[in-house]
Amino acid sequence: MAAIKVLIIKFANRISPHEVPLLRGAIISALEHKLLLFHNHEGDNYRYRYPLIQYKLIRGQAALVCINEGAEQVGEFFATGDFSVILGERPVTLQVERVIPRRYQMQVWQQTFNYRITRWLPLNQKNYALYCATESLTKRIEMLQRILTGNILSMATGLGIHFDNTAQCTITHLAEPYKVTVKGVKMMAFNATFTTNVSLPPNVGLGKHASLNCGTVTQVRRRDHDDCGPDAAAPAAGDYAPSLVPVSAPPLPDSQ
Repeated sequence: MAAIKVLIIKFANRISPHEVPLLRGAIISALEHKLLLFHNHEGDNYRYRYPLIQYKLIRGQAALVCINEGAEQVGEFFATGDFSVILGERPVTLQVERVIPRRYQMQVWQQTFNYRITRWLPLNQKNYALYCATESLTKRIEMLQRILTGNILSMATGLGIHFDNTAQCTITHLAEPYKVTVKGVKMMAFNATFTTNVSLPPNVGLGKHASLNCGTVTQVRRRDHDDCGPDAAAPAAGDYAPSLVPVSAPPLPDSQ
């Protein structure tokens, strides 16, 4: 079974969705060395691999979701000892509210799990035209299901995980799409609930711009009143001790 390390760092600071890319830029600017996993670029080229440090908005608050090597490298930001950043023109002092280290099993199971995905960007220029030309809602959902399954497989591949069995995905509810602007480009975003036989860690991103609060996945519980089938909980493999800060670095701000 493939256990992956996920470290969620939730800040007390409330930010707006359009400030998430600004948070990314501010954190990168604060680093003495522009480390690869923070910006996902190699030189002038984009690193076409699954992002291991993701900048999030969790219940209106700024957050970082760090996976595997990203959970180790994020300590370089806290090692700076300076948590004062500028979001656009707004000065903000980041305050850590909570640090959540977990290990999760990402694999194919015989049972299915229920998830919600928000600000999901499944369409590129080519399949956007195909989606718009498809009149049947059923065919549109089938198309999106194939893309979502592909996004899950791409994440697994990026994390070095191989599934022995077939990953399956079914969209159970699809809200009306809406426009978002990411890096100056307007794109069609979707919110949906879906079931899959793959266990996914909470708050990770799937699809385009996963590092910028797009395609964020959360598990649907029975209390959420979504009629998505059995309330199966995705297996977690327990906690681990995060190595956030090098020994010689200033201490991490107090967290709850």
